[in-house]
Amino acid sequence: MILALHAGSLVDPAIGAHAVVNASNPSVALGSGVSAALRAACGGAAFQEELRDRLEEDFDSELEPDDCLVTSAGTCTAFRWVLHVPAVDYRERDPETGGPSGPRRVRSCVRAFLEAAASLARDHGLAGQLVVATPLLGAGAGGLGPVVSVDAMMGAVHQHLRVSPPGERDALARLIFVVREPENARVVERGAAKYGFPLEPRG
Repeated sequence: MILALHAGSLVDPAIGAHAVVNASNPSVALGSGVSAALRAACGGAAFQEELRDRLEEDFDSELEPDDCLVTSAGTCTAFRWVLHVPAVDYRERDPETGGPSGPRRVRSCVRAFLEAAASLARDHGLAGQLVVATPLLGAGAGGLGPVVSVDAMMGAVHQHLRVSPPGERDALARLIFVVREPENARVVERGAAKYGFPLEPRG
């Protein structure tokens, strides 16, 4: 799996992702930030209704940190799937930070979306080809900031690659970290270097 960096919007068709990650909440309510961009790109209220229906069908409860809800991309044609993980929880204080998110939660979310993406790749004949794009989980509304978010995410990717069986480890072709601010791109570059990941240049 190659790690890459893209400066811009998560819903940009130029990224070339099969699936994008939604930094969501346990009820998968599309609010601000990344969720708002996905709501606008994927069909608005109709997309939100699809999420509620799929959440009830697949989990029959709200998402836990190690859950990932896989849905279509609604009306969006830039990617096929959205991987929703509860990177923030505004109702309960995170035991690590006292805020809506924490490094342990972020690591759980990364493991969950990587496992879900591997299943998608296997089920749809995309093993070794699937491209996933992700924002920095918990960095914004979660209150962690980019440095803590990137370290937690890179650590989770490193652990996933270390312990997963080859079929799951090699299912993804590329994981793209998407940032909007130039300073956050540098944070991703430093985080990748810390864990020994070569990083493709930003798009």
